[in-house]
Amino acid sequence: ELERVSITALLCIPVKNAISQVVGLCLLMNKPDGSSFTRGDQQLAEAFALFCGLGIHNTRMHEKAEVAMKRQRVALEVLSYHAVAKLDDAIRLSKCLVPSARYLKLNDFAFTDIGLSDDETLICAIKIFEDAGAFSAFKIDYTSFCRWLLSVKRNYRSVTYHNWRHALNVTQTMHAMLKSSTELRALNRLDKMALLIACLCHDLDHRGTDNKFQKLTLSPLAQLYSSSMLERAPLQPVHHAAVHFRLKQIRQIIDTGSFDISCPEHADILYGLLMTAADLSAITKPWNVQYKTAHLVANEFYEQGDRERSELNMQPEDLKDRDKRMRLPAMQVGFIDFVCQPVYTMLCELCTGLESLRDGCQTNRKQWDSLIDRSSAEGVRG
Repeated sequence: ELERVSITALLCIPVKNAISQVVGLCLLMNKPDGSSFTRGDQQLAEAFALFCGLGIHNTRMHEKAEVAMKRQRVALEVLSYHAVAKLDDAIRLSKCLVPSARYLKLNDFAFTDIGLSDDETLICAIKIFEDAGAFSAFKIDYTSFCRWLLSVKRNYRSVTYHNWRHALNVTQTMHAMLKSSTELRALNRLDKMALLIACLCHDLDHRGTDNKFQKLTLSPLAQLYSSSMLERAPLQPVHHAAVHFRLKQIRQIIDTGSFDISCPEHADILYGLLMTAADLSAITKPWNVQYKTAHLVANEFYEQGDRERSELNMQPEDLKDRDKRMRLPAMQVGFIDFVCQPVYTMLCELCTGLESLRDGCQTNRKQWDSLIDRSSAEGVRG
């Protein structure tokens, strides 16, 4: 626009804030009468720029104050819910007998927390980290570790699915993968430990609702962050659409035969794939475990849908609509085809010894598919 304007008179005044930092520019061009700008015009423009600078400064200070208040609300919410585990509890846990990994079935992809007490889940976690060298190689104080573990457990909320037991199952699957695959056994000890810690902590403070719900209910997290509230909080749930997009990138690397785990970028891709495979591993479990777990996940979605109806007076999407729970088998088949099966197929192309995960996923798909057929037949008879 300026290039097409014939400038006959120009007046530029810097806009400064309260601490004399330049935050903008006041630009005046071509007086209506065609004359030059005078000293009086300059003084008037300087006064205007001064008020603009103060206004910008006050606005930014107000925004910072608002952000600080929102951070305080989030912090108070967290502090009101969470606390570090007591030392006495850690000492008690440290005195518990820890059986072998074989006895606890920690190297088995069919492992389940069903039937385990809370203390037994903690003992399983201890054994996983013991086998990873937490105490022998990394020299972590045993009682301190027990206290940390109890604190992690306390920082998981009592939601229907994304809770401490889910975190344990994800961590156990990662442990089993690291033990079962020749390629993964060759990883350095520090990376293995980092993967296990990431699994154990990946859903910390999950509220049992998604980002959309946080935003709609104007939760403290939503007020502080405009998007990806839960990812900014101390947890990182898998965004399955993003996973599907990332899989396309991985497929390109595999198809070109250029995958090299010694390449940091490729190692990050593999670790991300491992995290996703561990997080979704309920889909690979024996059918009785998968069926029960799928209903736990669905019930957590339905609980959010119920709140959307009662609190927000809105119709939930099908995934969260309790009235459409008969569609669960079809949704599970779609989820397996869209996300799970590609994940485990690609993982098996990169790492040997993990075929049972892929096969378990395929077997459960057939089971869910048979339920679709059964529901259709019952609908016809009805």
